[in-house]
Amino acid sequence: MNEIRAALDGSWLLLRNRPEGQAYFDQSLQGFWRSFQVIILLIPLFLLSGQFEKHLFIAENMFHPEGFPDSAFWTSKFLEHGVNWIALPIILAAIAAPIGISQRYVPFIVVRNWTSLLTAVPYMITYILFLLGIISPGIAVLLSLTALLVILWYHFLIARIVLQASISLAIGVVVLDILLSLVIAQVAGILWRA
Repeated sequence: MNEIRAALDGSWLLLRNRPEGQAYFDQSLQGFWRSFQVIILLIPLFLLSGQFEKHLFIAENMFHPEGFPDSAFWTSKFLEHGVNWIALPIILAAIAAPIGISQRYVPFIVVRNWTSLLTAVPYMITYILFLLGIISPGIAVLLSLTALLVILWYHFLIARIVLQASISLAIGVVVLDILLSLVIAQVAGILWRA
């Protein structure tokens, strides 16, 4: 709990563009491996995200509720979630030396993993409001896109601060992250619709 609380405090400071926020994270090698366990804390977001997507498909008449392929959908979502969690760390590990971030790689991944808790909040609120019928599908999609823009900016700040990167390198890392997520989501979508 202390590590979670410290990570949330550090995440909030980084969101406010305060570099001292990175000191709140355990950036040791043990802290690096432990940060991947944050995926367990993100399970509620994963479940809400899947329910949101499923209900959106049904609301948009893309599937009939009785004909929805639940098993294939949840299997592909589970795979998407897991692959998405490790894809960027693996690719960045492979290219860290050529792009000059070897010394800052471990702290960056630690911070990236832990700040996922804070970035989950706007999505969770949006999904809950939609699933409770408080907001329409259109408003939910608009709120999700707005949250995505803010989170992209946040990821840019994290890359700039923690990697001590130039603007272009920070943008490159953020673009790589979003492209990986889009490709993984696309492949997962093809799998469960097949």
